[in-house]
Amino acid sequence: MFLKEKYWHELFETGVLLKAFNSAWEMTGGFLLFANVRGWFPHLFVFLTRAVFLGDSDNRVLHMVAARVHTIPPGTQLFVAIYLLFHGIMNLFLSYNLFKKHLWAYPFSMVFTSTFLVYQVYRLAHTHSLVLLIVSVFDLAFIFLTWHEYKHQLKTHTHASLTA
Repeated sequence: MFLKEKYWHELFETGVLLKAFNSAWEMTGGFLLFANVRGWFPHLFVFLTRAVFLGDSDNRVLHMVAARVHTIPPGTQLFVAIYLLFHGIMNLFLSYNLFKKHLWAYPFSMVFTSTFLVYQVYRLAHTHSLVLLIVSVFDLAFIFLTWHEYKHQLKTHTHASLTA
C-alpha cells in the first residue's frame, strides 16, 4: 500500500512541476504578446524558426505560422496575452501552494483547472486542435491526481491531529 501511495504522490508532484514549468512559458508568452507583438515579435518568430528549419525554404508549416503571426488582430492579441498571463500566474501560485501542501490549494486547483478545462473543451469542439486535446487530457489527469492527493493529505492531517 505504501509503495502505491508513493507512486501516486510522485505522479502528482510531477504534474505540479509540469504545471509550474508550463506557467513560466505561459507568462513569457503573455508578456511577449502584451509588449507590442505587432512591432518586433513577428520578425523575431520568423528569425528563430528559420534557424530551426535552415535550408528548408519549402516548409509549409513555417510559412503558414509566420503568415498567421503577422495577421493577429490587436483585440485577439490582448485577449491571448491576458489569458496567458492570468493562467500562468495562477498556475504558478497554485503549484507553489500544492508543493507546500496547503490543504485549501487542492480544491481551489481542481476548480481552477476544471474551469479552464471546460473552456478548452469548448474551443476543442470548434478547432479540433491536437495540441488542445493533449493539454485537455493532461488537465483531466491532473485534476484526478490532485483529487487523489487531496484525499491522502486529508487522511494524513486527520491522523496527525488525532495522535497529537
